[in-house]
Amino acid sequence: MTDHDDTAAPRSRFALDTAVVRRDVDRFDAECRAGWRVIGDAAPNGGYLMALGARAMAQRAERPDPVTVTAHFLTPPALGPVEVVTELVRDGRRHATVAGRLLQDGRECVRLLGTFGDLSRADGPTRVLREPPPWPDVDTLDEPLRRAARGMLPEFLDRLDHRMPEETSGWTRGQPSGAGLHGGWCRWSDGHDFDSLALLCVADAYPPVVYDLDIGGLAWAPTIELTVQVRARPVPGWLATRFTTQALTDGYFEEDGDLWDADGRLVALSRQVALAGRASGPQG
Repeated sequence: MTDHDDTAAPRSRFALDTAVVRRDVDRFDAECRAGWRVIGDAAPNGGYLMALGARAMAQRAERPDPVTVTAHFLTPPALGPVEVVTELVRDGRRHATVAGRLLQDGRECVRLLGTFGDLSRADGPTRVLREPPPWPDVDTLDEPLRRAARGMLPEFLDRLDHRMPEETSGWTRGQPSGAGLHGGWCRWSDGHDFDSLALLCVADAYPPVVYDLDIGGLAWAPTIELTVQVRARPVPGWLATRFTTQALTDGYFEEDGDLWDADGRLVALSRQVALAGRASGPQG
């Protein structure tokens, strides 16, 4: 009997590109693959790196779903082999907490800490005081990111089908609203459905929200730290997303996100701190 199963469903591009191979109890081999970089030959998207590390951590936890994961981005890896070294911090009845380090050539690129569980078994009181974003029907919207890129779409954004309403896409036409608001609808471009691990990637899947602040001349904004809290496994279909910022101070800003599945359920919350530099100024 072989490991190959011709009846198995095809795997998504995301699943293939975040796959890990267990070397021993704590160590996993993986590869930082093409298709997930944010600008040209720049660093891979932070949410992609977070999900890659979290996939190994979930295996170490022996729990399928990330409940909360925090990643600190230390230095960008290049394309090619990487290693994820994990440490089981606590194994409880309902959750397991795991630390992780994403390494390349012995250099630590990302440090992670996460708690994992089985969200299919979650049961308890529920009251959500926020509402899903009031976006128009997805079928009425186009892809403004693709339109604005004029054929030079960053490779990572090509992994997703983004549909953004007028109030969140004015910056793509040189008309930012000044409200610090991004979002819309999204799905994988290859037609596969999102799972709980994919939500870590989607939480970092939009251009920096500071582009909507009507400041001008901003470069790409590297994420310093990203935390994603997953509340439920999303049902198949489009995700409604909303990202906001309220404070850009000396180049640092926060970006808060909420993700809602096709049934209108809140499935994830996120917060990151990032650095917005001037396009003509020094970056680092």
